[in-house]
Amino acid sequence: MNELESTISQIIEENFLPYEWNDNIDKELKDLSLNTELNRKDLTQIPFVTIDGADAKDFDDAVFCNLNDKTFILDVAIADVAEIVKLDSALNKEAMQRGTSIYFPSKVIPMLPEKISNNLCSLVPNEVRNVLVCEMIFSLSGEMESYKFFEARIKSHKRMTYNEVEDFIKNQKLNASKSIKNSLDSLNILTKSLLIKRNKRQALEIDSQEPILNINKNGKVEQISLPQRLYAHQMIEESMLAANVCAASFMNKHYKYGIYRVHEKPDDIKLDTLKSFFSLKGFSDGFKKEPLDLITQCLKYSSKKGLSKILQTVVLQSLKRAEYSTKEIGHFGLQLDRYSHFTSPIRRYPDLMTHRLIKNILNNENLKIDKELVEEDCQEMSELERIAEKSSRQVTQQMICYYMKSYIGQEFNSTVTGITDFGLFSEIDGFYVSGLIHVTDLPGDRYFYDREANILKGKKTGRTYRLGQNIKIKIANVTPHERKITLIPNN
Repeated sequence: MNELESTISQIIEENFLPYEWNDNIDKELKDLSLNTELNRKDLTQIPFVTIDGADAKDFDDAVFCNLNDKTFILDVAIADVAEIVKLDSALNKEAMQRGTSIYFPSKVIPMLPEKISNNLCSLVPNEVRNVLVCEMIFSLSGEMESYKFFEARIKSHKRMTYNEVEDFIKNQKLNASKSIKNSLDSLNILTKSLLIKRNKRQALEIDSQEPILNINKNGKVEQISLPQRLYAHQMIEESMLAANVCAASFMNKHYKYGIYRVHEKPDDIKLDTLKSFFSLKGFSDGFKKEPLDLITQCLKYSSKKGLSKILQTVVLQSLKRAEYSTKEIGHFGLQLDRYSHFTSPIRRYPDLMTHRLIKNILNNENLKIDKELVEEDCQEMSELERIAEKSSRQVTQQMICYYMKSYIGQEFNSTVTGITDFGLFSEIDGFYVSGLIHVTDLPGDRYFYDREANILKGKKTGRTYRLGQNIKIKIANVTPHERKITLIPNN
């Protein structure tokens, strides 16, 4: 096995990740086919397009936007996975145990078998596919006036990448029909209005992108970079966000609860830590009282002072995790009262749960749904999401460690991202991974951990180490299979 294969194998074992399909799944897959002759609205002539990354293989969503004299009409069509993956099937049982697809560099452990994720449900170009559509009507200023859900069949008229869309928006260059170009132009105008509204409600903008690893055919890292954030990404994100808000509203209307994506306000203790950090970074104005205002204040200050990298770590540490729940807590980060996940049922089980609740109403299926059991499922999905994120991060970190073995003994700049009683975690510039500087390797003193101030402080000299501090380091050792990097200060 090469480095990538052995790393993924190790992480699968460490986290007990299911990755094989059992015989019951194989049997069900043999009999599985797509029935597009169902009683559905025929939208195959509408110029829907998919917009994804260049390496995407499963296409959950397609969009079409029309601008007339008075309104925007935005259709977000989502793969109708619930039509194929039935509640009492072995496929559903396995998907529920996985909870989500897990993405590694150059590889994925899918939630659903490829026959479904890359074929029957994937909105591939020029093939008729069953979808659940959220049709939204917006005013010219971007205010949502109404929405409706319905089942349909569509045909994606073009598979597009973010880079292609970006080039079209900037340079009007695109090899596509006039109807597709008109749709993209309309979506561009609508997106600008939606982004203004997003800004007005003070949704948090925290850039926490994971590094992209360029892996060669021998399973080794050749290059590490950060993904480029394009306006085209925002066009799709705002479309999906709007559909997710409608799904949450629909469920609330018909069930008085929903499968919500919730994000609680941060705790006061975390906010106090945030204030302490920014005070030490020179912030001298009075801090705002409301959590949102305070965090926004810190974000603005950091962008002025060039602290964005460290701010990302500190602000993220002050925020709670987003989770799934039937409880109406709202979404603090997006500043929305009600939000759900509806747009990715191929790769996220909660989205499939949402689809079933919506289709239950659309088709008068009268399914008996136990809210308490749904809440238990939501908690389970939140936990599976945590495991998936951790597993993905561990593979990335381990592959970076392999890459860094050739840099042992070399000097780099680093930034302190974590402090403990046994030392400092410091992120090495350009590698997007942190190593440990052990407390015994810090020079000229014996250091103790001040938990309240979150600093390491020298007993005799009073010298302190704190979050955000820049330290020149030397890479002393790297142990890839333990994902450990030992650093020593290079003063």
